[in-house]
Amino acid sequence: MLLLSLISFQGCKKYLDEKPDQQLSTIETTEDMQALLDNYLKINFNDPGVANSCTDDYYVTNDVFNARTEQDRNLYLWKPDNNFAPLSPQWASSYEVVYICNSILDAVAQKNGHITLDAKLKNIIAQSRFHRSKAFLNVISIWTKAYDQGSAAADLGIPLRLDADFNKTSVRASLAESYDQVLNDLKATIADLPVKDVSVIRPSKAAAYGLLSRTYLQMRNYVQAGLYADSALQIQKTLMDFNTLNASANFPIAQQNAEVLFDSRAVATATGSQARALISPELYNLYGNNDLRKTVFFRASGTAYIFKGYYAGGPSIFNGVATDELLLTRAECLTRLNRISEALADINFLLINRYKKNTFSPYVGLTQAALLALIKVERRKELVFRTLRWGDIKRWNVEGDGIVLSRTVNGEQTTLAPNSLRYALPIPEDVIALTGMQQNPK
Repeated sequence: MLLLSLISFQGCKKYLDEKPDQQLSTIETTEDMQALLDNYLKINFNDPGVANSCTDDYYVTNDVFNARTEQDRNLYLWKPDNNFAPLSPQWASSYEVVYICNSILDAVAQKNGHITLDAKLKNIIAQSRFHRSKAFLNVISIWTKAYDQGSAAADLGIPLRLDADFNKTSVRASLAESYDQVLNDLKATIADLPVKDVSVIRPSKAAAYGLLSRTYLQMRNYVQAGLYADSALQIQKTLMDFNTLNASANFPIAQQNAEVLFDSRAVATATGSQARALISPELYNLYGNNDLRKTVFFRASGTAYIFKGYYAGGPSIFNGVATDELLLTRAECLTRLNRISEALADINFLLINRYKKNTFSPYVGLTQAALLALIKVERRKELVFRTLRWGDIKRWNVEGDGIVLSRTVNGEQTTLAPNSLRYALPIPEDVIALTGMQQNPK
């Protein structure tokens, strides 16, 4: 948490030439750099899980709600302030990844002219920019409003820390600038990342294409989102056949399975953990009896259900890049472009691997409107607790879907109206106090 203060603290008059993490002060070789990037507990397994906590896919009991801190309760009910305790890792962990990546990029820049930018070093630079862009995208997804091309140049974005100088004051870029930085970072990685790497904890071309697709989808640029999803799927299109999984297992889906292009995890909030989050009956009832996801994803807990379908082999929130997400993205984009037969091929390919053998009848002859509605439902059913539902609700509401979120606690109902300002969660108050940045409107 000291790092958060060092990154954002303003008014420091004394030049600080000693880095807050001593490991970052001795970056000399590509081996040093790769070791920092391979620290998966910091780089891959520490993303913010706030987006899961705000969705309509789960609820908590009154007893669980009443036992939580004030900040946890406020977050659960989409309150306009005091949603995060001081020094909350939900914000700081993203900027720790940014700081590590910037330290590596700065070390390379300082040695410019004294070292050769060979393929290995170019790959290090590409990995750093990939991880930085993913961290930025996580922050954008949670703490900014839905992207609208007409207002994005004026809408509040995020602090774009692009070097490791923690003396610089943090300021918020526009939302357009924030997305542009993510896109520019990711596009710059493509040439120097391998098609696939030795491990899916390292970024690859397929992963970068997938993350570009996710970014463009949030921006509602369906042409580019579809093209980049297609680029990733040209490299890897494998799906697990859920008929081969042991649905009765505590966690039927293995980590780093055949669908994973890039493995990363998010940290659950207090109400969003498996032990407390009960599945919304509305969501559970979307699954038919022949839909294997009904038993692979969920198990009974008293009279309710909890989620067990993490792509992690345990109760760890997978938010990486996988082929099922990309198939759904490509199908949605193709549908919006009225390329119905191609979109049907994608959705049928996914679902035949999700239903009991010989029970799924492929969809044929759907209208554009009917197919888009189907894909939206299947996207919700497939990507449960993957941190993506929050962004989907935001963008679909901009397009007029009118999704109203509602929670009832202690007999009192709270709703979140479509396109509410509260879809951009308040930045933690201690960060605002340290930096003087503008808080999100309420």
